[in-house]
Amino acid sequence: MTSRAAASSLVGLPPELAGSVPRDVRLTMGGLVVASLAVAAAVGALVAGIVMTLAYMRASDERQLRERDGVEAEAVVLQVVERRGDGPHRVVTYQYDADGRSYTRRTSLRNRDRRVLRTGGPIRIGLVRSQPERSWVIGYEPDGFPVLVVPLTVFSLLIVATALVRSVRRQWILLSEGRPARAQVTAMKKVSSDKGKRYRVTYEFQTLSGARQQSRCDIGRTPPAIGAIIPVVYHRDRPDWSATYPLQLVRPGRLVS
Repeated sequence: MTSRAAASSLVGLPPELAGSVPRDVRLTMGGLVVASLAVAAAVGALVAGIVMTLAYMRASDERQLRERDGVEAEAVVLQVVERRGDGPHRVVTYQYDADGRSYTRRTSLRNRDRRVLRTGGPIRIGLVRSQPERSWVIGYEPDGFPVLVVPLTVFSLLIVATALVRSVRRQWILLSEGRPARAQVTAMKKVSSDKGKRYRVTYEFQTLSGARQQSRCDIGRTPPAIGAIIPVVYHRDRPDWSATYPLQLVRPGRLVS
């Protein structure tokens, strides 16, 4: 394609897309929000990893203490309260003596636990001899911290951070190094998603080599009419990678008036 033909293909496009590449690119307000969320997710992964690892270690130490120093004992039921609602259950208040002191504790019984308990009656409990204030109803030993939760949480947050960074990076590369073109809207339909109602717009444009390329995107605002001409930016080596202009997350560093 001659330089005159190339220049004519830019007629009607935003002037800031003309000129040499790479273009000066800045983040939009939306891009700053996405970048901030990516940083927050990455930091959250680090903090969650540290906090949850410490929680797992503490739970493991407490489990070993119960196994090493735990004994069974008998307590007296002080009160049994029926709790109604979405998950009906019984709350048992019991009292026991250890090392010359009296302790009162409360436990919620599972809905399927139908043992007969009466005020003043006995209930079997477990307690730690060296720390008698720690007790539990037999069958209701304190839960340990599930070790798989740590990597699952950390990896999930890292995946979120990576996805957010990737979305910003893709638009940054596209605007910085991509070629502009005029595209024609060929189809449009309304779609529903977790973000609400959006419009899926299909458009077609001609690359610098003369090939026709079709792509589509989702637009939340009022979509262009079928047949309308809209500006797009596409990747030089992968024309199937394109986006309508202006982009949501990045903008040119300097706008040409």
